[in-house]
Amino acid sequence: MRREDGSVPTVVLVGKGITFDSGGLTLKTFDGMTTMKTDMSGAADVIATLGACRALGIRVRVVGLAPTTENMPGGRAVKPGDVLEIRNGKTIEVLNTDCEGRLVLADGLSLAVEEHRTRSSTWQR
Repeated sequence: MRREDGSVPTVVLVGKGITFDSGGLTLKTFDGMTTMKTDMSGAADVIATLGACRALGIRVRVVGLAPTTENMPGGRAVKPGDVLEIRNGKTIEVLNTDCEGRLVLADGLSLAVEEHRTRSSTWQR
């Protein structure tokens, strides 16, 4: 598929991958932690979709971003009240340390806009 100007359309997929989520300093209960391995499914979906696009010979440029992290307590852990600056320069105050998924997703979406947005792009929420 080509546009009138000869360029190939680009689709950007962003999915977060939290490899383990204890809740950070705001610890989850044991039951709350047992299913946290599924918190990486957004990134897994992006990676699987890239493979499917290649296998199917999709004729658009598909970019996959899979920001990943884990959330564990420790000396460098995010603390309630911390103010963090995300990739696009906006600041976020942490009220609950179980926020790592939103933080990496915000950075991934910012990177997608920064690196892949053009005047002819259509961005949907």
